[in-house]
Amino acid sequence: MNSEVQNLVAAGKLAAADGEKLSKLEPGTFCLHKSWGVGKVAEWDLLGDRIILDFESKPGHGLKLSFAITSLEILPSEHLLSRRHSDLDGLKALAKGKVTELIELALKSSGSSMSLDDLERLLKPRIVSEAEYKKWWESAKKTLKTARHIVVPSKRTEPLVLRDSAEKPGGVMVQNFLAKRDLKGKLGVLALIQKDLDLFEDAATELKPVFQDISDTVRKAWKLHLKDSLQLLLARDELIDAIEGASAPMGSMKVADLVCEARPLLAENIGGLPVSQLGRMYRAFPEAFPERVWVPEILNHLTRTGGRAVAEIAVVLDANGELEVLSEFLKKSVRNRTLSADLLIWICKERKGLAQSVFSIDLGNAILDAVEDDHVQGGPKRTGRLSDQLSDDKTLIHELVVDTDDESLRNFAKRLLNSSVLDELTRRSLLARVIKARPEMESLMSENTESREDNRLIVSWESLEKKKAELDELANVKIPHNKNEIQIARDEGDLRENGGYKAAREQQAVLNRMKDQLEREISLSRGTDFANVNTDKVGIGTVVDFQDVATGENETYTILGAWDGDLDHNIVSYLSDIAKVLIGMAPGDEADIPTEEGTGRKIKVLAIRAFNPAA
Repeated sequence: MNSEVQNLVAAGKLAAADGEKLSKLEPGTFCLHKSWGVGKVAEWDLLGDRIILDFESKPGHGLKLSFAITSLEILPSEHLLSRRHSDLDGLKALAKGKVTELIELALKSSGSSMSLDDLERLLKPRIVSEAEYKKWWESAKKTLKTARHIVVPSKRTEPLVLRDSAEKPGGVMVQNFLAKRDLKGKLGVLALIQKDLDLFEDAATELKPVFQDISDTVRKAWKLHLKDSLQLLLARDELIDAIEGASAPMGSMKVADLVCEARPLLAENIGGLPVSQLGRMYRAFPEAFPERVWVPEILNHLTRTGGRAVAEIAVVLDANGELEVLSEFLKKSVRNRTLSADLLIWICKERKGLAQSVFSIDLGNAILDAVEDDHVQGGPKRTGRLSDQLSDDKTLIHELVVDTDDESLRNFAKRLLNSSVLDELTRRSLLARVIKARPEMESLMSENTESREDNRLIVSWESLEKKKAELDELANVKIPHNKNEIQIARDEGDLRENGGYKAAREQQAVLNRMKDQLEREISLSRGTDFANVNTDKVGIGTVVDFQDVATGENETYTILGAWDGDLDHNIVSYLSDIAKVLIGMAPGDEADIPTEEGTGRKIKVLAIRAFNPAA
């Protein structure tokens, strides 16, 4: 204990314990105060009951002895804060020329580990200015990549770490990986390993325990954590491909093994996987499902996964000589209107590549159908990307219509013009592109597009009554019931946390759109009983007998109103593709009619008679 302090203790003016603390705060000692920061003890004034300190921003500041003893933390002279006080210019020089030495000093001053926020508080603004710090740190990170004893985190929430120089950094990462008990933790360390492969002296050998652990972990965990297990295997294989001479241990679980075992659950558990990993997974399908079983299995994924998977699946099919299968699948799906918005967008983008054989005016109609159906089901948010594809792709419409037959083109143009989903400006813009590609369609612009007669649907009285009944139930039962549900949910309180209220409001939007659609369809309809039809040629309200020229088999089709299709009884709407071919034909005429397979077949009209509702 200092002799002067000893006298104060002996006189009863200071407790012995406080005397010991005060003796350590002798002049020249660096210390830290939580409010005033780092300071240096300048002198004692024991008779005046004061200790004088020079703080960075407050030199010559006096503190009562009792307050100084309890509020000051002594800093070693080699601490970064002490150096900042005594040798600020020296630290600034380190920041400019010896970044690694400065960061190492900061870490040693903080117990070998610190957050990036704490580092920033130490250095800014005295050592590195506020304006320069962000740029300085980006440059510092690049410099620190060569400092193997300093671990720079990939995320700001992780710490900056000073390693023991005797430790091999690769070995430390391997131990960190093996110590993780959860799959997400292992994925995080594996990403760091892949990022810092240059820290390993012999990565192929050093990482064998990691590869074995991944296989063992996935075998145990995949039934409960399929997505993370799949991602771990895929990341392992990416890592193996990046290391010369590396391989998975004998008997390790392969991606193909997991794909096969998890077959029923796979499509629903791959959302969010990086595109590179999706491609790697689909490349494992031929091994997972041999003897071409993989082809229908991978096609099934086309309609069950998001848009990012579409391109990867197509590439795998193409690489294995199965592009024709993909083409037929897409053609059939376009005809049946079973393609998602993501698949339709992909076909548009690949119209000069893998989807060239599917690109036709039928695709344009399928896009309009999908936009209208999605709008009814989920509103504008769901239709946005698909309608944007139509309007933003400046050459899409031109390429769709330039070689299309006149009748198909006219029907498509009318659909564009009368669409209730696309706004007026978009409809006009798209039609202008149609006219630019096919100038003969300009007559559409001069027609009265609101003419009811031009747009009327011919329907049977029976189907019209069904539509009206559907509208009546919607307007008088479902919508009032929904309003009641909204009111009940509103009465429950806080709407921000009220899931029932949100669901009821979303249902309200769907019901109102359905009501608008039904009202529009009914307003455009014209009922008929199909009486007094002309039977000289096939028309609406006629029954036509025809013969398949190739097989000699006879068939009978009835052509009725827009809402009267019933394929089980060979009744088709006059708007259907087969009816459009048959209408206008006379007995003895031959034509090719479309088939479900899309190949077409030649038929010969044998007889035409009037439809009899009572028959």
